[in-house]
Amino acid sequence: MDAKDFRLLVALDENARQSYQALGRKVSLSAPAVRERLHRLEERGILHGYWVSINPAVFGREDLLVSFGGEWNREEAVRALGGPDVAWVAWKVDGAVTVEVWPHDVEKALITLEQFLGRPPVWHGVSRVELKRELSGLDWRVLEALIDDPRAPVADLSMKTGLSPKTVRNHVTRLRRDEAIYVVPRLGFLADSGEIVYHLVVAGIASFAELRRAIGDAVLVHETQDPPMKYLFCRADSIGELTTKTHVLETLPKVSSVQLSLNREFHVGTEFVHRLVRERMK
Repeated sequence: MDAKDFRLLVALDENARQSYQALGRKVSLSAPAVRERLHRLEERGILHGYWVSINPAVFGREDLLVSFGGEWNREEAVRALGGPDVAWVAWKVDGAVTVEVWPHDVEKALITLEQFLGRPPVWHGVSRVELKRELSGLDWRVLEALIDDPRAPVADLSMKTGLSPKTVRNHVTRLRRDEAIYVVPRLGFLADSGEIVYHLVVAGIASFAELRRAIGDAVLVHETQDPPMKYLFCRADSIGELTTKTHVLETLPKVSSVQLSLNREFHVGTEFVHRLVRERMK
């Protein structure tokens, strides 16, 4: 893992449907070199694939992030995916679990999820991104095809939807531009003798610019407003540097807490998402 690998992952987080050529232009590499680096990241377990992150506002739902502490085994973490309105589950390296829920009622969802899992949450936050427009019937058809294969070529999506390649391309572009969806990588955890990548959950009202000045290489992955929390994807040269950067963040006046968050596995509720999309298609 070096600086170019990290920049590749950041570029993928911005838009994982970019071509190898487009990614290469951003990190000064040829398309074959980009392909090789991404293949190596997959082999090492840092890149687990891709998924379509959908703004739940398109379904008229809230975006609720809930964290559960303690030691969870893999079976328990996967079981959490079957909870009511659960969109995805992240099983952490330290044994904890983070769950994203798309409910109609946040307070009711918290009670229901706690009853389903049999454990009280450590914290929760609600993120709201305004819906810029209502999705059309063709939008839903394209989104349905994207869910199972987020990086599918336009030609393949055209065959699945029965739409022309131009129409498919236009709708994918609009869905991304309007922030209805994000096509992003599914990331795991890498720690070896070289550099490492990791996630931080930072609570407080410090801006992302202030956080980035304090820790260097980082990208904002997710943000909640109630309470204010930022989910960052970061890079460090060593565990020692990671520890130092975390301590620096903890001393900032607008930061109330910093939590290291390392995904062991990431599971998406594909069937649940398909069901919501198909309901809209009807």
